[in-house]
Amino acid sequence: MLSNIPILAKEGIKHEVGGRGMRGGLLVVDPTDVDGMNTLQLIVNLGNPSDPIPHDTARLKVLKELRKDNLLLKKDIKEHNLLFWSCQTQSKRRFEYLAEWDPDCLMTGTYKDLPLSHAIIQHRKDLTFFTMYFQTALKHYPQHLGFLFQKDNSGKTAYERAVDRHGKKGTWKTIQQCIPTDTSLPILHHVMKDAPQYFDEFSIRYLSAVHLRDQNGRSFIQAQLAGGAKTLVNDGFYFLRLSDDEIAEADPVTKQYPFLTAASGESGDLSTTYFLLSKNPSLLERYKEEATQQVLEEQEAKMTMKRKRGDGDGDNEEGE
Repeated sequence: MLSNIPILAKEGIKHEVGGRGMRGGLLVVDPTDVDGMNTLQLIVNLGNPSDPIPHDTARLKVLKELRKDNLLLKKDIKEHNLLFWSCQTQSKRRFEYLAEWDPDCLMTGTYKDLPLSHAIIQHRKDLTFFTMYFQTALKHYPQHLGFLFQKDNSGKTAYERAVDRHGKKGTWKTIQQCIPTDTSLPILHHVMKDAPQYFDEFSIRYLSAVHLRDQNGRSFIQAQLAGGAKTLVNDGFYFLRLSDDEIAEADPVTKQYPFLTAASGESGDLSTTYFLLSKNPSLLERYKEEATQQVLEEQEAKMTMKRKRGDGDGDNEEGE
């Protein structure tokens, strides 16, 4: 019966089953379904919990056939919440297939006015569903830490929703199942940026992550300084522990030394700046030399471009 669905859909289009534009019945809502799912949603959702793999594989084959015949479109994944409905153990292969086809939907998908990461936590009975989502999101978006700190319209993160809905113990079991303690992901960088209030909870579980660098090459120390949360007044011991190398290393993103980072932005703190400079006064002179060299290089580049344009104009004149 399952293998006949693509054929039935093609015939249904000819006879406008369910009405025009209903794709031969694939977009028709099942009147007996308590969730009001249409045929496409049922294909990605239904399975056999006691023997999931054969049923999942058979329905995945149907999806592939529908896609080949342009009866399943990429936009359907988001418009019909197919990732939400397929995110369960009995339809794991279908979920992974759809996520591979449209990984953007892991980030931009919504269900009942919640981001997909939140909706799976809120509207599914336990954390096995979120575990599947989180593992897949980490695969496609490690740079966003699988949207663990994605915020809803109220500013609540997925992590906070999971704790509220399923408790801290279960939430941490899921996180550590997906992100081992020896991870190469700069998890503490993400915590400092997106959820600094939970830094202690994450740091005690991911101690080695303090030595990692993020995708921009920033060390954890540089990420902390760039975040503006550390000043000499609120954490003087932090600055006393900085090594000479850490004080002398420029941020790979801003190209600024720590003393400049401390002085920059709305949270700029002069006492912190003076302290960092006092640890290595030569940095000020080094910064002046580098800034001067950069200005000279930029001027030289402009002059080179100007000469090239002038040579080009001359060539045109000779050709005329």
